[in-house]
Amino acid sequence: MQGDDPNDQFDELFEPFELDATPPPSEMSGQAAPPTPSGMVDDAGHVTGEIPTQQHVTTTSEDANVIACPSCGVRNPAFNHHCERCGSRLSQDPMPIAASPTGRSSAGGRALGVLAAVVLIVALVALMMNIFRGGDDAALPDTSSTSSTTTQPVIVSEIFPTSAKASSELSEAFGAANLIDGDPETRWNDDGLRGAGAWLEFTFGTPVQITELEFQNVTDNEAFRRNYKIQGYTITVNDLNVPISGRLLNSSEPQRVRVASVDTITLRIDVTTTHLAEPVGENPPFDELALQEIRFFGVEK
Repeated sequence: MQGDDPNDQFDELFEPFELDATPPPSEMSGQAAPPTPSGMVDDAGHVTGEIPTQQHVTTTSEDANVIACPSCGVRNPAFNHHCERCGSRLSQDPMPIAASPTGRSSAGGRALGVLAAVVLIVALVALMMNIFRGGDDAALPDTSSTSSTTTQPVIVSEIFPTSAKASSELSEAFGAANLIDGDPETRWNDDGLRGAGAWLEFTFGTPVQITELEFQNVTDNEAFRRNYKIQGYTITVNDLNVPISGRLLNSSEPQRVRVASVDTITLRIDVTTTHLAEPVGENPPFDELALQEIRFFGVEK
């Protein structure tokens, strides 16, 4: 019966593949085309719709223009992509493959990215909390310390020696004690040695921490110029065996020098060089080294 043959369905589906604009082989060769049968009749007298295979038989010269169906063997024009009888694909060339889509992250990759983002956010939050917490702790006063451990500021004040000695004295009126009496009218002079080998030594009643010394040359202008003055010196304290050396200016202004000590009882000053004396008018220079005052600053124990 018509419609029972599955080939009828394929004929209807692939009928558009026939290209009517291309002439059949018979027309291309210049021969008259045979009449096209409307279909084949089966044993019961029904038209099946099948196309007789004899219609596609061509001569040997036409073999190059036809291709046999790999499924049913029916010859088809070479320009057909599917068999006119069974609809099978005629060409054995691989079908074109579409370009692969751009890479897409898998579910595992997306989960890993989310986890990394969460870890980064947690780390940033912890860092910010530590920063703010550290600032708050720095602003808070330290209440754990007691008064016994609190560091008190060091108060530096003037310290007074109990005695002073010198390498030599011009006379009792120009003795070493004049250096610590606080009187600007008195001074010390050595015994005409021009400061050569001169030294001064001071003693304190209790251990002291000396931080500075202040040298005061003679303030009277004529006496200042006519006497030798200390230039180079070396200071030594009994608690630290580290001499401190320096130089004084040729000036009548007070000059301070820094000293390092911890528990000092005695302090010694050795004169290494001197500023020269000079005449004033018709008055010749003196041969003595002169110094008006020495003051001590630090912390008493």
